[in-house]
Amino acid sequence: MEKLTGKVALITGASSGFGRGTAMAFAEAGCNLVLTARREEKLQQVVEACKQFGVDAIYFAGDAQLEETAIEAVKLAINHFGKIDILINNAGIGRTLSLTETSMADYDLIMNSNVRSAYAFTKYAVPEMLKRKDGQIILTSSVTGIKGHPDETAYTCSKFALRGFGQALDKELLGKGIRTCVFCPHAGATEFEVGYGRTPEEVAESGFLTPEDVGQALLSVCTQPKHSRIVELRLASNNVTY
Repeated sequence: MEKLTGKVALITGASSGFGRGTAMAFAEAGCNLVLTARREEKLQQVVEACKQFGVDAIYFAGDAQLEETAIEAVKLAINHFGKIDILINNAGIGRTLSLTETSMADYDLIMNSNVRSAYAFTKYAVPEMLKRKDGQIILTSSVTGIKGHPDETAYTCSKFALRGFGQALDKELLGKGIRTCVFCPHAGATEFEVGYGRTPEEVAESGFLTPEDVGQALLSVCTQPKHSRIVELRLASNNVTY
């Protein structure tokens, strides 16, 4: 069953990893897509893969840190589809560095990529949702936004900020027909986790969350009945214990 037929989703950071997995799951569910990321060639590949499900998919290549990217991506969605039903703020970056090793340039990169980008895309998408009194926003935080991790001080700051942003949006927008979900996944078996001592092979064999896992989880957020909503979603693979 195509659960999202006729819907339009704007997904940031969609060229790989969780963003790509979400785009594919939504396309299979019948959702039309506007995808954005920095790497145009990879974006084109994802768009073509999504079109195989019979949906309409377009892209805007740009750096999510830049306000202009948010403005142009939202404009593209409205000009092409006339609406945005779902906004998934997935773009992000991480650094495994101690406090003393983290430069202010590192801090700015992480905060701008993770928080500023989500703020800008939400700022420009929400007015379009308000016109229709309907919409779903998803902010990709992390379990690191629930409990701080050592050697990820700047990253932890950014993910806690996204949870606070989501909580504020839920109170501000719910009465206007717009639902907000904060998504807090554990580590994923994606290129995001490669580096800082981890090889692609180690990540692939880690048992971490897959892009497909994430796509199905976010699909559940966007297919809730009108009278309910998922406010915060924590997702872990079966090899994670508490």
